[in-house]
Amino acid sequence: MNNGFLNIREVCQKIGIKEYTLRYWEKEFNDFLQPYRSKGGHRRYDKNDLRNALEIKRLIKNEGYTIKGAKKILESNQENLASRKSKNFPQNNDYKYFKGKRILITGGTGTIGKEIVRQLLPLDPMVIRIYSRDETKQFNMQEEFKDEKNLRYFIGDVRDAKRLEMAMEDVDIVFHTAALKHVASCEYNPFEAVNTNVYGSQNVIKAALKVDVEKVIFTSTDKAVNPTSTMGATKLMAEKLFTSANHYKGKRRVIFASVRFGNVLGSRGSVIPLFKEQLIKGKSITITSKKMTRFIMFLREAAEFIFKATLLAKGGEIFVMKMSVIKILDLVEAIENSLGFHNNIKEVGIKPGEKIYEELMTKDEERRALERDDMYIILPAIGKNVRHSYPGSYIPENNGHYISAKIPSLTQEEIKKFLIRENLIK
Repeated sequence: MNNGFLNIREVCQKIGIKEYTLRYWEKEFNDFLQPYRSKGGHRRYDKNDLRNALEIKRLIKNEGYTIKGAKKILESNQENLASRKSKNFPQNNDYKYFKGKRILITGGTGTIGKEIVRQLLPLDPMVIRIYSRDETKQFNMQEEFKDEKNLRYFIGDVRDAKRLEMAMEDVDIVFHTAALKHVASCEYNPFEAVNTNVYGSQNVIKAALKVDVEKVIFTSTDKAVNPTSTMGATKLMAEKLFTSANHYKGKRRVIFASVRFGNVLGSRGSVIPLFKEQLIKGKSITITSKKMTRFIMFLREAAEFIFKATLLAKGGEIFVMKMSVIKILDLVEAIENSLGFHNNIKEVGIKPGEKIYEELMTKDEERRALERDDMYIILPAIGKNVRHSYPGSYIPENNGHYISAKIPSLTQEEIKKFLIRENLIK
């Protein structure tokens, strides 16, 4: 034991298992076994890890529980789970970085933009500037947040470089959420997708360089990984721009980074309102394929993850949240069971640009990624001589957890609980 920590050999000797068994358990019970990595990359376990490993052995070896059953037993101890997760999940004290900051949100009237505003307001920023092109949405948002004194509203398009630069004057942090996001729409309007998602992102970068902001965080999508759609390809190009911008900023302080999201349930364009409407009207539920799988997250999680990335960003990274997976068929049936309707389900086939499954990163990105209990951090391909450290990060072992079709999906009951918790089923 060194400074109160055990190495992997010592842990295995104490609980009577093989080292490969403990490594396997770390993957399957990553909320409960969270060794940190020494400077040499070796695992170091604390007393909580040892206690949890002993409990896992008791449940699996002695009581005969399956891994899934053992997880449920362990998760029933909420105090244990919460204490373990608190190592890597930012708490309110970590968010003091945002206090007194001047923040610009492009696409600020969108679903994610508004959620960022909701979560930023209690953190006491000096001002939040909402930048969007839709005056009606801005009017509605002003009514919703009419009691807030530190919100400012700017009509403008990210395609308009001069207007963007004016709106960004004296800003500290930029959250770039403005984009054309619908796969089918971008397929039929590719020039427009390029103008907004690529040239618009380039305008954000140029403006940030000119006014010298602190940090700029770009919201991307898992559809940028091995893209088959125009939308995914333009998002990939924007990621490349944001990563490369760190290498031609000169001596400016600005840091550029990206976050990569899955499907944000509850956002505008989510399938849930469509499925609900079809159910209530007695229509057939239309899905692309019963085999379709997706990485999912919720609005609250999306905003929180953007804040985490902002705190961690050193320059050029792509932060990828570890997300749950759902089968689209299970989502439909969970909504049916929640609402008490049961309609026919009709497969309509893959739409232009769509994929049956999604991926979190490419094979090349896997080789330069770090892992935390809550995320993957993809380091930039250029500038490999620069290596930063991130709290709680370690080199991942190839676990195949990057493809939605290969990851165990949520059960219908789990999906239903999530939908109710997030008020997506009423």
